[in-house]
Amino acid sequence: MDDAVKLADLAAQLADRSRAMMVLCLMDGSSRPGSELARLADVSAASASMHLAKLVRSGVLVAKSEGRNKYYRIATPAIAHAVEALGVASQSPTVMTRSRSGRPLVKNPWGFARTCYDHLAGKLGVELALALQRQKFVKIDVRNFELTPAGATWLKEIGINWQALESEKRLFAPQCLDWTERRYHIAGALGSALLARMFELEWLKKAWAPRLLKLTGKGEMELKRRLALVITPSN
Repeated sequence: MDDAVKLADLAAQLADRSRAMMVLCLMDGSSRPGSELARLADVSAASASMHLAKLVRSGVLVAKSEGRNKYYRIATPAIAHAVEALGVASQSPTVMTRSRSGRPLVKNPWGFARTCYDHLAGKLGVELALALQRQKFVKIDVRNFELTPAGATWLKEIGINWQALESEKRLFAPQCLDWTERRYHIAGALGSALLARMFELEWLKKAWAPRLLKLTGKGEMELKRRLALVITPSN
């Protein structure tokens, strides 16, 4: 019964358009002040304050005061994944079709590469995880990706301190079901570090819409060279 109450409460918070818009604006893992969220949701400051208070009370968001401003972010990766799933479920049936084999054929622009909270998702995220497995840099351990010695060396080569990641309180590299590919990409500390480093190396850049990513020519070349991953950008 408690689970049903919690689920109903989460659904109630996202049922309001203004609150849903605020949550979607934070789905890239960022922290934003209430004033910015009010502007993005096109509501008054007073209305935004009321909506944000409800989202914090329900555990969807957390708030942190910095000077005169209060910054809001998604409370947990689990909340972000739930919102991601609802977003896909809300798409028109014409947006997603399936091949004869049953694999989804994604036609929306978010299908190729996007952020899922603070890690890489979409076809590129899934193919990256598969390429790391083919190169024996990671392996599956129940519901997680486990780093191999070869993988530790590879991470060091591209400038990621894997030992520092293992000391973080969050899970190192859990499997995260991709809601457009229906396969797994890498989440957790490793997923976050990979995304951040790909931005720093200019393999990825932000595209025209929030959470939407673009694979650069440099990224395409480096993924092919370093992981034998050949993937054609579709956005």
